[in-house]
Amino acid sequence: METRKKIILLGGGGHASVLSELIRISGEYEIAGILDPRPESGSRIPGIPVLGNDELLPALAAQGINNACIAVGSIRDNGKRRYLYDLVKNLEFHVPPLIHPGAVVSEEDTLISEGVQVMAGAIIQAGSTIGENTIINTGAIVEHDCTIGGNVHICPGAVIIGGSVIGENSFIGASATVIQGITVGRDAVVGAGTVVLRDVADGTLLRGTAAG
Repeated sequence: METRKKIILLGGGGHASVLSELIRISGEYEIAGILDPRPESGSRIPGIPVLGNDELLPALAAQGINNACIAVGSIRDNGKRRYLYDLVKNLEFHVPPLIHPGAVVSEEDTLISEGVQVMAGAIIQAGSTIGENTIINTGAIVEHDCTIGGNVHICPGAVIIGGSVIGENSFIGASATVIQGITVGRDAVVGAGTVVLRDVADGTLLRGTAAG
């Protein structure tokens, strides 16, 4: 019987619960435990122990555990995910892309970078590039020839239509739509349900039923 590779989850909340199921049904990794800054609060995930906080990472690496998963989500601000990703990379951990078996990811000229998380029901079409440490959340759609930067969160049900570009660290809210050929700049926030009709500058907060 082949031994599964061990992986550590950084974070023990709701996003970690979703990822733990993804990892379990994918079958490639065994979750060795959770690192959480408040380990006394316990894990929300039955059967997975909270080992301590991030200070344990060097010791875990010394034990031969060299895979990590950034298991915190984000609401508008992706800074915590970026901090944790940079932390584990500096310690030479591998952050594998994790793709739910129920997602559809084209194999035609599509690039999925390190640390990407593609949740159940998500679709990524041909010619698209997904940058490192980005979440394509439940039921989100990234159409053909899109470029999604690193450390982006495409929330559940959001639709990025063909040829669009989403800049690094940006947040696309639930059920938002970015129409074809649009560029959303770095560090931008597009609110839930917003329809983006024009290019969005870096650092912009955009909300409304039709905005841009």
